[in-house]
Order: sequence, then C-alpha cells, then structure tokens
Amino acid sequence: MAYIPLIARVESIPPLPQSVKLLEELFSCGDPNIDELVKIITFDPLLTVDILAKVNAPYYGFSKKIISVLQAVTLFGSTQIRAIVLSSSIQKNFTIDLSPYGISTSEFSKISTMQSELMFQWYMLINIDIARDITPIAFLMEIGKILIAKDILEKEKGKSFLKDLDSYDNLTDIENIYTMMTTAQVSALIFKQLNLNNTFHDAMSYLDNEIVAPDALKEAVFALQVVQTAINVKEQLTQESIAKATQLLENNSYNIDTFLRVTQRLKRKFID
Repeated sequence: MAYIPLIARVESIPPLPQSVKLLEELFSCGDPNIDELVKIITFDPLLTVDILAKVNAPYYGFSKKIISVLQAVTLFGSTQIRAIVLSSSIQKNFTIDLSPYGISTSEFSKISTMQSELMFQWYMLINIDIARDITPIAFLMEIGKILIAKDILEKEKGKSFLKDLDSYDNLTDIENIYTMMTTAQVSALIFKQLNLNNTFHDAMSYLDNEIVAPDALKEAVFALQVVQTAINVKEQLTQESIAKATQLLENNSYNIDTFLRVTQRLKRKFID
C-alpha cells in the first residue's frame, strides 16, 4: 500500500531553517516590520541568494534585475515574499520530478506562482486579512504532488498515471487510485510536519471536501478551491477553467467581475 510510504516520506522531512522559523514568528504577530523582515532574510546568505533567483524568474517580466532583498520586498510585498520563502525552503528538501503530471519543475513553479498571485490580487479586494493568511497557502498547496510523483515513479507507473490524466475530470480521483492519498492530504501532512501555522494544515485538510469544513475555515477553503479550479496542472487560466471557477463563484453568490478582471490581467502576464 502506498499510503504508509507517503506518510513515511513526510515524516522524514527535516525542520525548516531557523531563518524561516523566525520569519513565521514575525508574521504570527500581524503585519511584519519591513526592516525586521529584510534583516532576517539577509542574515541567511543561502536564503537571500535563493529568493533573488526566484524573484528574477523570467515569468515575472521585470525589465531590470532585482538585486537586493529590500527591493524584492518593496516590489512583491511582504505577503508574497513570505510565500516565496516558504516555497523555496520546503522544496529544497525534495528531489523534484513531476513527469507523472506532465510538467517540468519550472512549469510547476510557474503554476504555484500563478495560483499565489491570483489569490492575492483577487482576495485582497474581498477580505484583506484572509488574503494575507491564504496567499502563502495558495503558493504551496500543490507541494504534495512532489511526493505523490516520487511514489508513482518508484512503482514505475509514471506513464500510466500520465495517460490517465486525460481520462478523469477530477485529478484527486487518479491520485487516490494510485496512492490512496490526494495532493491536499499530503500537503496537509507536510505543513503539520514542518510546524507551520495551523491554518496551513487545516485548510488543506478540507480542500477536497469544503462542506465539512468548520465555519471559520469555509471562506478560506472555498477561495483556495476557486483558485485551484482556475489554475492547476492540467489547465492554467484556460477559457474552460475560468468558466468552471466563475461557476463556483456564482453558485456561492460571489461577484465574478473582480475575479474575471484579475484572471485576464494574469493571462496577459503569464500566458499571452
């Protein structure tokens, strides 16, 4: 059974670096002081180099190179920088091969970035506090795919899994068939293993079934579902995926105009 090996993989993940723990402590107190945020990152040379490499990725489209942490924080904002820091630090613990999902490592990073930006730009206009909490989660919510892909590859079922991607509308169904777990479930375990804020684990725990989520989490979980519907490993802001996402919004009495404006802006930035 694949369930036990996946849990064992999660339990073997080492703790986050001290610098990342300090950043999370800073964010736990509310809006972080920018000077303190920059100080913590720059105190860790490896983290600094990695963050500057991430923010200078071609898909962000900056005409000039970002050369300092302060410049990165100023351009991206503290919420987005937190998401990038967490993603970078967690992914360092894995050898990444997402070929079972038919995507490269760079494509995976781009998808995560798009999910994060959609969440941030859309939900900051709806609920600022929730947007700050779940933007980093949106950046990280596909992280479980790394371990699922590893498990599938070790069982030499990568080609059959990839072939089945087109046969199922719901990707979680395929993941369950092959590994008895879903991306959301594995991601939730990873967040718990790394002692991240409880919201990370709890939101992922209910992502596959928001109906049973506690009232305090329903809005956050729903927002994550909408973003994942619009942007995922199979579809990234396609006409069909945007239509599915807007249908979810209409079914839950959300205004779709703001969402559509943001999706079109991101399409121009990342797709067109």
